[in-house]
Amino acid sequence: MNANTLYYGDCLDWMRQWPDQSVDLIYLDPPFNSNADYNMLYSSAAGGAQYRAFNDTWYWDEGAAERYEVYQGAPGRPAHSAVMGMAQIFGRSGMLAYLTYMAERLEQMHRLLRPTGSIYLHCDPTASHGLKLLMDSIFGRQNFRNEIVWYYRGAGTPKEDFSRRHDIILRYAKHSGRQFFDPDPARQPYASATTKRFGHYIGNVRGDRDYGQQKLNPLGKHPDDVIADIQPVAPSARERLGYPTQKPLGLLERILEVSSRPDDLVLDPFCGCGTAIEAAHKLKRRWIGVDISSFAIDLIRRERMKGMKIPTKGIPQDVESARKMAREQPFAFESWAVTRLPGFAPNTKQVADGGVDGRGMLAEKPEDFDSRLALAQVKGGKFSLSGLRDFIGVAKRDQAALGCYVTLDPVNTPAARAEVAGLGKIRVGGRDFRRMSLWPVSDYFDGRLPILPSMTDPYTGRPMAPSLFR
Repeated sequence: MNANTLYYGDCLDWMRQWPDQSVDLIYLDPPFNSNADYNMLYSSAAGGAQYRAFNDTWYWDEGAAERYEVYQGAPGRPAHSAVMGMAQIFGRSGMLAYLTYMAERLEQMHRLLRPTGSIYLHCDPTASHGLKLLMDSIFGRQNFRNEIVWYYRGAGTPKEDFSRRHDIILRYAKHSGRQFFDPDPARQPYASATTKRFGHYIGNVRGDRDYGQQKLNPLGKHPDDVIADIQPVAPSARERLGYPTQKPLGLLERILEVSSRPDDLVLDPFCGCGTAIEAAHKLKRRWIGVDISSFAIDLIRRERMKGMKIPTKGIPQDVESARKMAREQPFAFESWAVTRLPGFAPNTKQVADGGVDGRGMLAEKPEDFDSRLALAQVKGGKFSLSGLRDFIGVAKRDQAALGCYVTLDPVNTPAARAEVAGLGKIRVGGRDFRRMSLWPVSDYFDGRLPILPSMTDPYTGRPMAPSLFR
C-alpha cells in the first residue's frame, strides 16, 4: 500500500492486499444503479451494435449469482443478513446484483478503516435505502452518524413527480465516540436575525460588571446535515473535466476538512476523475485512488494532477508489462489498449462483442464518407492475417469511417499492408487518412500514436483538446 498513488483495477482486488486499520478516511462515489446511461450512444450507420461509453445500469448475471451464493453459504460474513433480507425484497434483480457487488467492497473498507476513522458513501435515492441496510450490517447501526443531503439546483422538472434535487451521503464511524470530527471548517455565517437576537445575551448585570453570555460561536453556526451552499460543477466551469459524474471540489474539501487531519490517509476506491484526490492533495492529506477505468486514471494524471509525477500501479509501464497484462488479464489489456487511442472508449461488454473492442467518433464527417464512426480491435496474442481480415469485414459491415487494429508488436508483412491499403483512404479537413491503421502498443511506449483525424472526446462528445493528442 503506497500513499499518493493511483491504482488501476477493481478496488476489491487491491483492498484485499492491504493491511487492517491502515486508512483514516474513506470517501466513495460508486455507481448508483440509477439506470442512467451517460453520454454518447454510438451506433453504426446501418443500425448495428450500440455502445454506451459510461453507464451505471446493473443486471442479474453469472457474477451476481456467484456473489449471492457466497453470501448464502457464509452466515459469518458481516453483510450476510442484509443480503439475505434484501434478496427477499428485490429478488434476483439488477438491484440485488448491485448491492452484492457493493457488499463485498464495503466489508473490505470496514477492515481497512482505523478505529478513529469515518466513511462517507455518496449515493442517490435510487439505491440509498439498500446501501444503508448494508452499512448498518457491516459497520453497525450504532456507528451510523448522519444521512447528509446534498441539495443542488438545476434538475429537470418532471410532469408527474417532484423535481429530484439532492444526493445522499451516508456517514458512518468505525467506532462511534472515537471518530475524529472537527465542525469548525464547515461552519457557516449565522442568519442576520439570529445574530441580532443571540449575538450577546445579557444574563445579569451587577453594577458596572457585565455577566452577559456569548450564545453564538464566533466561527459561525454548527454545520447541519443539509449541504445547500455547494452547487454541481457547471458545464462551463474551469474545474469541469468532462467526466459524467464529476463532483465539485468544494464538497470534497468540506468532507475532508471535518473528518481528517493533515497527513491522514484518505482512500477513494472509486476515484473517477479524482476530485477527492485533488482535495486531499490541496489539504495536505495523503491519499490513495483506485478506479477500474484506465480512462479515469489517465484523466487524473493528465488533467487533474497536471505536471505532477503520480505513481500508478496496475498500468503497464513498458512493453514487457503490457505483454504480461495481455497474458494474465486479457480483458483489462483490451480496455487499457483501447484508451491509448485518442478519442476511443472501450466496450462495457467484452464477451461476444461482435469483433469490436472500442469505438470513437470523428469530430468532423469525412468529405467522401457518410459516417463518423471509428472502430478498434485489440489483439494481445500473436498476429494473424485472418483476424485482421475479419476486423476489416466488421468495419465494412458497420460502415465505419476508419478502424484501428491494435497489436502488441509491429506488423509489417506485405500481406497485412496490402489488406490495409485495400480499404483506401478518407479525406477529413483537407487531409487524407488511411481508413484502416495498424498500430502496435510498443509504439505507445516510444511516444508514437496512430495518425488519426480529430476525434471527439468519448465522454463529453466535444472535440478533443490538442493536449489530448500529445
